[in-house]
Amino acid sequence: MALELRNKAVKAKEASLSTLSNTRDRMSSQPSKNIDWHADIKSKPPPPPKPAFKPPPPPSRTSSDASSSQGKPPVPPVPLRRAGSSATPSLARSASSVSPSPPPRPPPRSLNSLASGSASPSPPPSVTAGLPPGPPPPIRRETRPDRLPPAPQTHTPPPAARKVDHDVDIDRVDWGNLSSEDKQVFFSWLDEFFSRYLGVPIPPRSTTATVERVAVPPGGHVPPPRPPVASRPSVPARNSSAASSELVMSYPPPCQYGSLAEDLARYFSPSTHWPSAWYASGKSYLAPPIEGNGQLIWTASSSYNGHTKTLHVGVIFADLSMCFYSVSWPQNAPPTHDPNDARAVQRSARYLPRPAPWDRARLLDAHETYGETVASFAESFEGTGQPCARGECWDLANEALKSFEQYDWVPKPVPSVCRTHGHLMYEGKAADKGRTQMGRWRGGDDRVRRGDIVEWRTARVGKGPHSWAMLGNPDHTAVIMSDMVPRGTVADGMSVPPRELGTLEVIEQSLGKPPTRATYDLSNLEEGEVWIYRPVGMEAYVGTLLVAQCPEGVNALSV
Repeated sequence: MALELRNKAVKAKEASLSTLSNTRDRMSSQPSKNIDWHADIKSKPPPPPKPAFKPPPPPSRTSSDASSSQGKPPVPPVPLRRAGSSATPSLARSASSVSPSPPPRPPPRSLNSLASGSASPSPPPSVTAGLPPGPPPPIRRETRPDRLPPAPQTHTPPPAARKVDHDVDIDRVDWGNLSSEDKQVFFSWLDEFFSRYLGVPIPPRSTTATVERVAVPPGGHVPPPRPPVASRPSVPARNSSAASSELVMSYPPPCQYGSLAEDLARYFSPSTHWPSAWYASGKSYLAPPIEGNGQLIWTASSSYNGHTKTLHVGVIFADLSMCFYSVSWPQNAPPTHDPNDARAVQRSARYLPRPAPWDRARLLDAHETYGETVASFAESFEGTGQPCARGECWDLANEALKSFEQYDWVPKPVPSVCRTHGHLMYEGKAADKGRTQMGRWRGGDDRVRRGDIVEWRTARVGKGPHSWAMLGNPDHTAVIMSDMVPRGTVADGMSVPPRELGTLEVIEQSLGKPPTRATYDLSNLEEGEVWIYRPVGMEAYVGTLLVAQCPEGVNALSV
């Protein structure tokens, strides 16, 4: 009994200690710095990595893949972008040539277009792809604008659906075989509708027949209708030979035969009577027809062989034709001897006609040889306040061409012969305040280029509503600084009025005015004349350099 009581007392004691310990543990707390406040918050998983972008595979280069091309028409090849003839550079051209501008960069491809599996946009879906074949739908005549609204109907149960017999004749419109009366009615409906919709009165249409009956030939092909004559424009063609032949310029001087050189060569024909022995006077080497002519360049030489004196003269004219003539006479002949005595006086002449226009390739080569140097020569005086040579406008072009004498590896260009500075590219004129303009293109190039030379004669060019520039008193010269592309296609001999050329950017000078830059819009040419020249090689274009005697191997002509 006592043992049992003691055991109970021990258990009671242990229970009290355990309860006290548990209570103490529950009632005690730990410092807040040791508490993990984010223990119950789950961190977000990291985002999945983006898949590596792979461009779509290129399309098959052949159509032999049955899995991809079966049942599909072959894709047409991409058309090549062809550059114009004027923009095709040559490998032999220098850096000064005008090269075409680089093509624009393609726009950046978006992710959507790259993911579509093709580098080029797919064609839009056809509108008629999902429509069933067959005749057009019938006209709903109740939709006419002049039809009265239908009367209200009582609600009746819909009739039972019945099977449609496809053999029943349905009222359909055959749009391909409408009569003229049906078309008149149809268009009158349209006129009435739009008149009410827009609030604009539309006059009634004529009742005369507007459709011509055309008999269909057995082959089934109907010829196209002829356009009405009244609708044809009455503007003459730009390349009209009549308009080009009517252009008469004041320069170079007119000639009786094919060229100024041939006119002079005919003076040395044995049949031409000479009134005096002009060659023996010692005053001038020039023949009477060209004595005092300032529109040419000449050189002369004389020789003796003991008994005979010979005079040799070479002349180049403003039209770039060239004549070589010689006269031989007895050294002891009196000044009053007979110049028409063929036994004592021998005379002869040979000539080179006016050079023919060049094609585009040769004109481009000439531009690349001389153009940039001529333009840079003129630009070297811009902004310095110093004139070129005497300060005359002509000096700027003349000195630029003479500057090639220091380059022995460059063929000598055609010198400035009066107002001629090389190959004539264009000539034109205007009158009546610009209402009348005529012009003619010459040569195979398609534009005026940097380094070309322009000549004006008594020209008036508009510069604004109430201002203008007078160019030439009577003549004015300038060097062109940038290319000028005509607004339309040009070709040798084509009639091109000045207004179709564009705007000239030049460097010019005059007495008291140093070289400066200026622009002139040829569409505002109101009065006067204009010429444009391309510097070219003398031997290549004329045939030989200017010398007193015709060189061997030169294909000169005789009278």
